[in-house]
Amino acid sequence: MEKIRPRIADFKNDLVFKYLLSNMKDVQCYYLLKLIIEEIAHIKTQEITVLNSELNPNHISDKDMILDVQVKTEDGELIDIEMQNTKFSREIYHRFQAYESRMLDHQVNRGDLLYSENVHEVYTILFVNDIDRDNLLLIDTYMPRNQLNHVRKYNLLTHHNVYLPFIDAVVREKGSKIELAIYTLYHGITDDIMALNSEVVIMMKEKMDQFNEDEELVLAASKRQLVKIQHHQEKVRIRQEGKEEGELLKAKENTLMLFKSKYPQEDILMLENLTLSQYNEIFKALIENKDLQIIKEMIK
Repeated sequence: MEKIRPRIADFKNDLVFKYLLSNMKDVQCYYLLKLIIEEIAHIKTQEITVLNSELNPNHISDKDMILDVQVKTEDGELIDIEMQNTKFSREIYHRFQAYESRMLDHQVNRGDLLYSENVHEVYTILFVNDIDRDNLLLIDTYMPRNQLNHVRKYNLLTHHNVYLPFIDAVVREKGSKIELAIYTLYHGITDDIMALNSEVVIMMKEKMDQFNEDEELVLAASKRQLVKIQHHQEKVRIRQEGKEEGELLKAKENTLMLFKSKYPQEDILMLENLTLSQYNEIFKALIENKDLQIIKEMIK
């Protein structure tokens, strides 16, 4: 019996996302990356270089699988772009602001007399698998502005959030090329979208098929997804433990304070190292003016 080979169907998998856009020698990769950059960042590209195009299956545990791109525009200007596929979180937003600053800082040396001649614009693009309910947009663009809503002069930093699930509110039937690309990134290859016979969708399907022909990459993508799930579960566990510890300390503090006010002569050492449930029960008993002996029995 022939062994059924696993397949990856989710473009939001980091490894698939990078495979889709990183190989500038591949006509389809180049077309798709050019489409995304020009339509989202509104840049007319002359040359596109991916600075970290390598796909190493051994690096599945890398925390950040960011696509590092340099663009030469039709005007001959250089632009640095970093792209990532991610989930909505405060951490990722902070991290990308740090990346933007670092990308600028690395362009010049301290004391450089030709500072302005040696710096160029920095763009970051985040494909977010969530919706920002405070900003109901498919593509949300940020630039530093003043209190009059004027963009800072000679601005060098521009950031774009692409909220993938919001594509369903935008595309009813057949959308533009960039909308179809975003729709496919979010939903994957479906019968409905293949029926549109779009050049963009066909390219994306062919890239996914090519990816699935490489057993090593498929295995790495599956493992990376598991690693990300484990990291998420670990964060949830740590947050939960921190929350429970905070609740325990608060319950202990409240119980000790009330106990000392009612029984100032009693030794409070007996109230050390109790559980959250015990502190809550004792606090309730103190509120209800239960007898001290009853409270001591609750501690045993």
